[in-house]
Amino acid sequence: MNKHRGRFLALGLMALIGFMASEARAANLVLTVYSGTGTTGTVIYTQTGGTTTVNAIVNTLNSDLASHGFGAYTFSNLGASSNNPGTSGPVGGFILTSGNMNVATSGSGAGTPITIAVTEGGFQAPSGNSGASLFDSGQANYAGTTPASTTAHSGSFSDSSSPPVAATVTLPVLTSNGTQSDTHEASGSMVLPPYVTPYTLTTISTVSLVANPNGTGGSVGINDKVSVIAAAVPEPASLVVMLTGMPLPLVVLGLLRRRRRAAA
Repeated sequence: MNKHRGRFLALGLMALIGFMASEARAANLVLTVYSGTGTTGTVIYTQTGGTTTVNAIVNTLNSDLASHGFGAYTFSNLGASSNNPGTSGPVGGFILTSGNMNVATSGSGAGTPITIAVTEGGFQAPSGNSGASLFDSGQANYAGTTPASTTAHSGSFSDSSSPPVAATVTLPVLTSNGTQSDTHEASGSMVLPPYVTPYTLTTISTVSLVANPNGTGGSVGINDKVSVIAAAVPEPASLVVMLTGMPLPLVVLGLLRRRRRAAA
């Protein structure tokens, strides 16, 4: 028994090291709210979540907004989800950010932009040689705001190489039309160069709201989803056509002729 004790201890130590390494590789969603446009302004609020969800504590977020001069802005909810570490396809990895932001008819900071960024690393799929694409889709659902209200979305990718392979899809600005309720959407994509895993995804939403002075306040519901889309695998018939450069009917006709000759 004693001669096996050292082996058991070694195996246990190896398992513990492996567990600690897997924990170290675990990624977490991080939500940060900045003043101004982009992620170079002052940090107003930050929240670290789990590997698949993060939710802002809205009472704390709203208090932090007021203390930074944005007393006109409040959030009803703000959070994000992901499918980390991703799947083989067609959607490999994604982050979806969503929330509802309100603006009062009075108060400080109305019309001044704030930026919401959600980021997470550790995505493993799809692999970097798949011809994958970076895709971003954004939505802004305004109510009771003026045409001075805008929302801008972008989605970013970076891998773990040095220097990293990086890409960003920036969507057109979504502007309120000043009616009681109007929804705007935009999307865009780009093919990614070869990259290595794990990779990091980030959504960035910059919002500026002004309430209609004739109302009781305005709001916007935002959604922003950044995804890595795996390259589509051709169906067998399409693959034959692609490889031979021949129209599908000619390919089928050739196959039938070969079968008849073999049967004769």
